[in-house]
Amino acid sequence: MPRRIRVLEAIAGADFSWAPGDVVELSEEQAAVWADGHRAEFADENGELEVAYAVDHRMPVVVGEDGQELEVIDAEMQRVSAPDGDDDGLSWVRWSVTVRLPARAAEDDGPPPQSPEDLENPEPEQEAEMPEPPFDPREHTNKEVLAYLDTVGEQEALRVLDIEANKADGGENRAGIGKNREAVLEAARARDAAAGGGQARAEKAADYSRGGGGAEAPETRDW
Repeated sequence: MPRRIRVLEAIAGADFSWAPGDVVELSEEQAAVWADGHRAEFADENGELEVAYAVDHRMPVVVGEDGQELEVIDAEMQRVSAPDGDDDGLSWVRWSVTVRLPARAAEDDGPPPQSPEDLENPEPEQEAEMPEPPFDPREHTNKEVLAYLDTVGEQEALRVLDIEANKADGGENRAGIGKNREAVLEAARARDAAAGGGQARAEKAADYSRGGGGAEAPETRDW
């Protein structure tokens, strides 16, 4: 069965002379000898090059920026026009290749999952501040204790004064503090009253609540 070849480079013999671009019809055996991809290529019935390749050994190799070979899913060779200024009679083709991109590295998937402790306190500034320990007069001088007592209400003043006076529990019962007890408590009650509350007012409110929330009942007499 005759086959056509298209000449790629000038070839001459004793009884023939072929120029690039010539289409020659030969026997299939002769065409296979000349169509080696350099001197000539197989041509179709219109004289155009037959673009054919074996997938197992002519599939293109595609390499990524990191030098790793990418998986080629599909590849197709397409005939294209010669670039400007390069019309030398050769046929030009272009590969169209589909590759599978590698999976993103684990570090590109976002930050690692947070632990339950991190979820409870996602930011250091959001962590609950530890409450300050209560004022302990045993750890302060007379002057510091009196200065503190000058800023608190009656209940806190009583607590501090009782710790200070309790020698069995480490209190010093310093005279400079004990002699001012009544003055300190009186000033503390005044601060409570100025703040809209006080021990007496709190106790009265509690009594009203225990009695059903009512105020004092009017006096009644039997005649």
